[in-house]
Amino acid sequence: MIEIELFYKIVESEIRRKHIKHLKRCKRLTSDDPAEADNLSGEPEKLESTDRLKFVKSYNKGIETALKVLIAEYAKYDVRLKKDETGKKKF
Repeated sequence: MIEIELFYKIVESEIRRKHIKHLKRCKRLTSDDPAEADNLSGEPEKLESTDRLKFVKSYNKGIETALKVLIAEYAKYDVRLKKDETGKKKF
């Protein structure tokens, strides 16, 4: 149980960390300093502002979906594990 919970928390924190890092990079891309934008690599800076906004929104939606699935699957696992533990204790 402890290993699965630890794995869940590590995966969730990594997803959130990478999401924050991506959003900070996108925020820097919207700045008016072209030298700052040239130093960054990746796909979003090649897009125009409206396309970049769509890209960021779809990226955010994907992150939300991944976290929602992760949380739901862990909750199902936790309930199933608790049912198994209570069933074993009735000896």
